[in-house]
Amino acid sequence: MSSGSIEFLERIADKVQEGRSSRPVGDDRIFVRGLRVDALIGVYEYERQQRQPLLIDLELELGGSRCCHTDELADAVDYAMVVAAVHRLALFNRRLLLEAFAQDVADTLINDFALSGAAVSVSKPGILEGTDQVGVSIRRRARDAARPG
Repeated sequence: MSSGSIEFLERIADKVQEGRSSRPVGDDRIFVRGLRVDALIGVYEYERQQRQPLLIDLELELGGSRCCHTDELADAVDYAMVVAAVHRLALFNRRLLLEAFAQDVADTLINDFALSGAAVSVSKPGILEGTDQVGVSIRRRARDAARPG
């Protein structure tokens, strides 16, 4: 690498360290895709007798991502804790409908992790002939999140 390239990279690193980095233009988001959990869920009795797999996708809205600037774990949402919370909900689930379970997931994550909002997709793989999966997708905002004017 040439000395000019190295000097350029050093100037960029210095600017970032001085706080001259970009400004956020919207909410930052964390995503979890393809989370697999087992749950007793369904309208029919046979669905309530044996756990069945669910596939879950999450998109979590952060109001302002301090961790992007501080680079501190304490300022970030712990992905492992998010996954553990969803596993816990699936384990103790008493819902009949995927819609209600998705709502529980959104409410829990928004409240437990102080999120601005959450999008939750929950599907059951292979339950209808000729389909890969059937499910629901919801998007929720925190009650105190700013609403568009």
